[in-house]
Amino acid sequence: MIKNGFCSEHYLRKDVQREILEFCDSRWVAIHCIDKSGKLVFRRYLDGKPITLRSTDEMERFLESEESRLRSIYATANIYGVLRSAGDVYNPDNIIFCTPTWDVDGDISEWRETVKAAKKITDFLREEGLERSVYVKWSGNGCHVHVHERAFSKSLIGKYHPLDLAYSMVEYVRRKLRFLDGGINLNMKVKVENRMDFSRVFTCPLSFHRRLNVVCICMKPEDLDRFNPRWIHPGCFKHNHEWREYSEGEADGLAVEAYRAVGGYPSAGGRKRKNMPLDKQIIKWLRRW
Repeated sequence: MIKNGFCSEHYLRKDVQREILEFCDSRWVAIHCIDKSGKLVFRRYLDGKPITLRSTDEMERFLESEESRLRSIYATANIYGVLRSAGDVYNPDNIIFCTPTWDVDGDISEWRETVKAAKKITDFLREEGLERSVYVKWSGNGCHVHVHERAFSKSLIGKYHPLDLAYSMVEYVRRKLRFLDGGINLNMKVKVENRMDFSRVFTCPLSFHRRLNVVCICMKPEDLDRFNPRWIHPGCFKHNHEWREYSEGEADGLAVEAYRAVGGYPSAGGRKRKNMPLDKQIIKWLRRW
């Protein structure tokens, strides 16, 4: 059962707002709200426009709504140049950065196995030269391992689409560590997935989980050995603000190696495209919208 009485108080905290707003900057936002009947409602648009969070005023508008109560906040892996209309989020040229993300799916009761999987990924990334630009978000039952989107150099992004780089990096590491499609590792308790796509959203730092009464917190890789589920409890959560850290160019070597091995995102111009070209998919989608 969802208990929402402390959500508004949590989201009114200035430190919480600062973390959420900085993470959501230039990302397409989605929210879970609880309506008057107690039903959980998922929203990605407001007045026909993609939801964004750029200021405390925008955030407090959701908190003050009489129609629904804010529960959870999500944001895309993609970062956009412009977010004014539905067409903006389906324009590949409008994506300026993309955050590589490994989705480590488990259950909170098996949190130690989830930590093991996350450590396998972060250890591999460290061996590949990513020392400063990696962080982990514990989102509820599982976690997300992220590489900061600005760890790619400007020159590399000028040569490759950001989604291509993110997709191929995530897939390459999964294959290297034998986290294969549909494969469940670590005693059948944890699944590591590549969910990089054109509109995927992930839980924001310090957002509430949609159903569990826990808070999404950030860690650096060295925090994983000390992690305990007490860190995600509302009111006494433990959150590392250093998720912002990155070193430009740190991810370039692994990104190029991954792209050469995997190719780009299948629908975004990657070498292994199996689907309709993305521009045709967008036109087809917009005609239906």
